[in-house]
Amino acid sequence: MNKRYAEMLIFMVLFSSFSLLNDGNVGVKDVTAVPVVPYKVGNWTYIGKPIFPIKVAENQIRVGENWTYVCSLRAGVKYHVYFFGDWVDDTPLVDKTDYDIYVYNPFGKLESMHTESAGLPEHLGTTVYDPFFIPEYTGNYSFLIKNDGKESKGAKGGTFMVIEHLECNQWYEVHMQGKNALNEPTVDTYWAYEFTTTSGRVEVPVIVPDPPESYLDMYEVQLYLMANPLSGIGEMLNGMPLPWEPGLYGSATTAGSATYGGFRLTGEGFIHANASDSCENYGQDMLIEYSSGISASNTNMLLYHLALIAEEGEGTVRFMFKTDFEAPTLELQSVVNRVCSDEEVTITAVASDDGVGLESVTLYYTTDNWVTWNTVEMASAADNKFVAFIPSQLGGKTVKYKVVATDVAGNCAVKEASYVVKNRSSLYIALSNTVLTGGDGVKVNGWVSKGLANVTLDFVIQNIHVVKNVFADADGSFVYEFTPNAAGTWSVSASWPGTQEWWDAYSELLSFVVRKVPTSITCNINRVSAILGETIDISGYVAPAERNLMVTIRLTQPDGTVITRTAYTSSDGSYEVSGFQLNVKGQWQIMASLEGDAFHQSSSSSSVSLTVSDHWYNEYRLYIIAAGGVAGIAIVGVFFFTRSKEEAEEE
Repeated sequence: MNKRYAEMLIFMVLFSSFSLLNDGNVGVKDVTAVPVVPYKVGNWTYIGKPIFPIKVAENQIRVGENWTYVCSLRAGVKYHVYFFGDWVDDTPLVDKTDYDIYVYNPFGKLESMHTESAGLPEHLGTTVYDPFFIPEYTGNYSFLIKNDGKESKGAKGGTFMVIEHLECNQWYEVHMQGKNALNEPTVDTYWAYEFTTTSGRVEVPVIVPDPPESYLDMYEVQLYLMANPLSGIGEMLNGMPLPWEPGLYGSATTAGSATYGGFRLTGEGFIHANASDSCENYGQDMLIEYSSGISASNTNMLLYHLALIAEEGEGTVRFMFKTDFEAPTLELQSVVNRVCSDEEVTITAVASDDGVGLESVTLYYTTDNWVTWNTVEMASAADNKFVAFIPSQLGGKTVKYKVVATDVAGNCAVKEASYVVKNRSSLYIALSNTVLTGGDGVKVNGWVSKGLANVTLDFVIQNIHVVKNVFADADGSFVYEFTPNAAGTWSVSASWPGTQEWWDAYSELLSFVVRKVPTSITCNINRVSAILGETIDISGYVAPAERNLMVTIRLTQPDGTVITRTAYTSSDGSYEVSGFQLNVKGQWQIMASLEGDAFHQSSSSSSVSLTVSDHWYNEYRLYIIAAGGVAGIAIVGVFFFTRSKEEAEEE
């Protein structure tokens, strides 16, 4: 059979004239006419789209007969196709029903055949290893169910189901359209999907387009927990759960903390109060936040169905089965807090997601406290880094920014920071001299970026700070003359605190040296010898001449005892100590010294000698006394001699 002939046959199947009888399931029609197809079809049913369970009644397909279900499928889409129910029976020594299934593509070519033993369900994946059927073409696929005339001993019923299987934590889109003017459903009024997870917590966000993009009012979105095979609800086939069969037709049951089943695609029937949502107007989004009560440590595979029902208008909705609630990890690198107005700022973030993966890393920034903002998608770099740039801003602005890392499931991590933008400022100083003599001053000449600024000068010597303020001219220039109060090595630096629009500024550190003044001193006395008890005058000069320098005069006595006297210089450098009484005879040594101060070196005079002698009387007093004694004796002797002579003559 050539391709053209096959296409013609399919066209005849789709568009031949036949009557449709509603069997009670919306979108499922029984066909009374016998279609012209390139295989023996027998009875057949056209399924409007892959969302409805098809009930195969007992004895509907008798031994040796067949029934074909035709469904329009899309290429590359993952479908879960299964046929199970009462006919599945592995009990020994029981007459079993043996259904074989043959799958034909839109061109009438046999794609696969499934002929398990009697009572065993057929695996309807694309291959024997796949749990799902993924069509190669878009069009009508035929599933021919044959009750094997050789092996089958019964014709028990079951459910044939084709439903699109979606993955968790991914966004999907579907076109929805409400009922027509006759209140009849259109092709896109109902849609249904399945997904599996081990999570007992599920969120289903449904994003409905806003007017005027689309005018769509959704009637309802319903989530149904359909199977938990390891807990006895539903079955497993080829590693995938099959639903609890009555639950496909609206029945519900409770096991443990969870309610199962209730699946429906009409406005009436079982409602999961905590697993549904609806719109009140055009464009209203919906959200299901469902927790089955199953433990978070659950490892059982759970099967869910989702039903979407439109009410009025049309549009494309976005939705997701969210089971990942962990936000990505996010850290900011090289956070800045000081930026100049001529600088572009690089924002670097490190982001990753161990779950479903990152969807985006976005930078938001504002200069008016989020009244308005800009958005930049950050570029991916090595080692999970993401980079974006904030352009230069005017001085005086505060830039607030945040990085938002979003994973595929819509979980977000946010890191915020800010920085201040100011004009770049500079501050320079220079010294008029770097070597000074004590008492001299030094001029500090400087310039700052901002005119009329108050600049602080910090002069330092040996950790002692001398702080001075100077006001800059309109052009930013300033001069300050400083006279150091001590000799040594000084440093000076300038600083300016800045303003709301200008950054603070600091000059380099400059040094200068203040040297002490060399001095000399003389010492003079008004005599070089003296009599004990006399006084002397001591005088001299200090050079260079300066008033009020303290001079210390050391007078060393003959026995080494030192006597000190203090004098202060006059403006001509002279000093004097008058009337110093000499109370010890012998050789005296006298010298003057200048101790020095903050600006003056110390110096000492030459030593001058002074001889102090005793008075001549005191010096010869013994001799005088001795001589006097001899003379007295002589006088007394003469007296007595004369007297004796006179007495003798009288006699």
